Amino acid sequence: MRKRNIYKDIVFLAIGCAAVFWSVQAVNFWFRQQAGYDIVLQSQSELTEDIVKEIGKIEGLYQFTPLLSCNVTVRLEEYTCETTLTGIDMQSFPLSWEAAQEEMVLGNTPFLYLGQEAFASFTDSNGNAPGKSRIEKWVEAFGELELTVVDESGRERGAKIGGILEKPASGVFMQQKQMQEIYGESAKATGGCAKVQGEQNAQKARELLSAAGFIAE
Repeated sequence: MRKRNIYKDIVFLAIGCAAVFWSVQAVNFWFRQQAGYDIVLQSQSELTEDIVKEIGKIEGLYQFTPLLSCNVTVRLEEYTCETTLTGIDMQSFPLSWEAAQEEMVLGNTPFLYLGQEAFASFTDSNGNAPGKSRIEKWVEAFGELELTVVDESGRERGAKIGGILEKPASGVFMQQKQMQEIYGESAKATGGCAKVQGEQNAQKARELLSAAGFIAE
């Protein structure tokens, strides 16, 4: 009986495993090129129509939603936080929720959405940040908190928290439509959320936007 060549079997097995491996890699690569990627970009100045048109030329871009922003001071109990309030389209902006109110009636009361790390940015009159236990208490009872938002003109408005965000972990956000209604012309488009198809296109887009002076994440 002819003796089986075990070394040949090993070679064939290795070739078969390699073929399967590279087939899986090729499929994964194909899916990554079909997937959509979110790029959140920020500018130091207001976006003009010409800038938005140039952004629209990015290869693979299939949606661009401008983000509104205005500078505000948020007060919570004896703590304050000077921050940029960002108006977002809740349907298109990439969000991950830590917690959210189930029912909200939007009107003249601003509803804010805070990143889970945003509470740590508040300070008291001595410059001290709230303790861990205080922050945990705020997060647990976020829907009951009463805030005051002061805009750049000095106007004060009572505000509520509509939800706590896991992602973005920092920052203070507001539904864009409500922001336009409440803050009007003081809300400027200084950023946007770009949706790009394909991993390679997304990487190139980040590089182009960064080279143009944007913060692209």
